[in-house]
Amino acid sequence: MRSSPSRERTTPPADERTASFFSTPGVLALEGGTLLGGRLRGAPVPAEGDLIFSTAATGWGEILTDPSYAGQIVVLTYPMVGNYRIDAGELESERVHPRAVVVSRLVTPPAGLGRSFEELLTEAGIPAIEGIDTRALTLALRRGAARRAVIRAAEHAAEASDEARQIPGWEALDHVAAVSTRTPYTLAPAMTRCGRATLLDYGAKRSLLRALTERGVEVLVLPHDATASDVAATSPDLVVLSPGPGDPSRMAPQIETTAELARQAAAGGPPILGICLGHQLLALAAGAQTRRLAVGHHGGNHAVLELETGRVDIGAHNHEVEVVDGPVLAAAGYRVSHRDLNDETVEGLVHASGRIASVQFHPEGAPGPIDAARVFDLAIERATA
Repeated sequence: MRSSPSRERTTPPADERTASFFSTPGVLALEGGTLLGGRLRGAPVPAEGDLIFSTAATGWGEILTDPSYAGQIVVLTYPMVGNYRIDAGELESERVHPRAVVVSRLVTPPAGLGRSFEELLTEAGIPAIEGIDTRALTLALRRGAARRAVIRAAEHAAEASDEARQIPGWEALDHVAAVSTRTPYTLAPAMTRCGRATLLDYGAKRSLLRALTERGVEVLVLPHDATASDVAATSPDLVVLSPGPGDPSRMAPQIETTAELARQAAAGGPPILGICLGHQLLALAAGAQTRRLAVGHHGGNHAVLELETGRVDIGAHNHEVEVVDGPVLAAAGYRVSHRDLNDETVEGLVHASGRIASVQFHPEGAPGPIDAARVFDLAIERATA
């Protein structure tokens, strides 16, 4: 075994690192008038977006590169962030998607393999603000504090709250078009091929693609604006509606496509697996409604109850929107399969045909619990039966 280099040889002085301890005064301003002072880290640029909080204690690479965080400023409740270097295998996409990050303390780890949290931010041109009491801020958000916020240098504090009130809301923008692939591509199975899945990319993570290819599935990925005819032309054994950012209720073309795919599946066509945004699109296509949660679900430790078996899974969540339960879903042939144990929101649906299933949580979440990974096994069983 090759011995590792000494600490002296791998850890240069802080002022020689790509991301160092040096910072400048900054301010986080909420549209309601709250001003919180801190220190700017990462890229020295302003930022704006909707504040959301994540309770994750690890998984920094996933958080920074998950497309579902597009358009948002992520508040990390864990008191110390960035204490390990991030391997390239942890990255969920090719770029950083949050507009900024808010932390209590940002640690610069020793030099070595991979990149630090701050190096990822700096390379992507994304700022962080450190020195904020993120747990107090989270409590304010839970009590209904306005979410639109800006990060600025401290000298611009006087006008920062007014600027926050003028930025577009998260739900008003089309984030999916910005994160979806523009051209179709195919991924080969990592083991003996058992079938083909056509995945509509609304912001798919690499771990979702791996969850399929590692089970022997060939995956053909289509852009977000693919139609039901485009999907049919690929002759899939399984259709996957991916996670993604933004408000699904404004995605009229995708809702129409999903409705047609669901009609085909219920009539014996390729079965469907919807995840997160895909779950919401299936509900909207059935005539149900979605609404923004008062407190979004973001983190790696949410408990979900599978109603039929009584099984509880701990898994990863990252969603601002919930499906509204009601008679419309039942009339369309759906029953609720999973509920969140914290607030009883709908976390899964199953169609009476047995050919459509969806979950609001992320069974592909990585790093994180693998309790719910069987969601993929069941979907592949339906597709290959």
